[in-house]
Amino acid sequence: MLQFVLIILLFIPTIVESKGGWSYENTKQWLRGHHYCGGKSQSPIDLHFDKSRRDHRLKQLYFEEQDFSGPAELSNNGHTVQLNIKNRYVLKNVAPESEDYKVEQVHFHWGHSHDINNGSEHLLEGRPYPLEMHVVTYSDLYSNIRDAMVNTRGLAVVGVFFELSNESNPSFQPLVDALTRVQSHDQRTSVSEQFILKTLIGEERMYRYYRYDGSLTTPPCYESVIWSVLRDPLKLSRQQLQAFKHLHDEKANTMKDVYRPVQPLGSRKLFRSFFAEDIDDDLKQRKLILENRGHYLTNNMILIAFLTSLLIIIH
Repeated sequence: MLQFVLIILLFIPTIVESKGGWSYENTKQWLRGHHYCGGKSQSPIDLHFDKSRRDHRLKQLYFEEQDFSGPAELSNNGHTVQLNIKNRYVLKNVAPESEDYKVEQVHFHWGHSHDINNGSEHLLEGRPYPLEMHVVTYSDLYSNIRDAMVNTRGLAVVGVFFELSNESNPSFQPLVDALTRVQSHDQRTSVSEQFILKTLIGEERMYRYYRYDGSLTTPPCYESVIWSVLRDPLKLSRQQLQAFKHLHDEKANTMKDVYRPVQPLGSRKLFRSFFAEDIDDDLKQRKLILENRGHYLTNNMILIAFLTSLLIIIH
């Protein structure tokens, strides 16, 4: 009898975690309380140029600023840090003739204190990055993000890689400075208005991204996300990266390895908005296509002018 009681007590933490909270320590346990986490359209994935197909319908993404002022709030939710920027931006051009997507929040994924290689959720050609930022948005067909996340393509998330640089990223520093004030679970603070998401990412970078249908990368893992993962990473210094690794969860443990392993692509299709992996080659091809379109339009205008003149002469 005593042995039976001990066995039950041993499994109580697992049972409690499966029904309520979750952690990154064993992501396979997510299935016990969240069956969507075992689906066939899960995220993140490994992004490969050779396994993707260019879709000419994918246009440049961009964030349209809304009429909203005041500092954004940064919070420590025990799993990551989250920047709440509701009502500040709308994501445009998510899909051909699609509705707009309202930006709700931004959060991050990273590795552990002695690891400067791993941390991103998505991989690029099998390579991880030390930090990945997710800009979470929801379709304006829904009144709030909770209603949107349970519906197909109700969410759209923009994934952004960060790679190490010898110099700090000044556009990122206002958020990094705020991390010192949210090192414990449930702490909140405002972020300087000098942090501007649109400026941090840059317009040109929003031309080049991978696209696939996937899921939330944390429980409940709903398969309702249109993923756009930018091809070209942002920069940050080692000091800026380390600032994320002083954060603590609800048990006062250091938050580390806060990323989900890659999931199978399966039968899903992976698309891309760009021609070539190298940004310079990509720009050349884009320029060539625009020039060809210009010549095509010019020739058509000449033809129209000729036919118009001919009709005038005939009459």
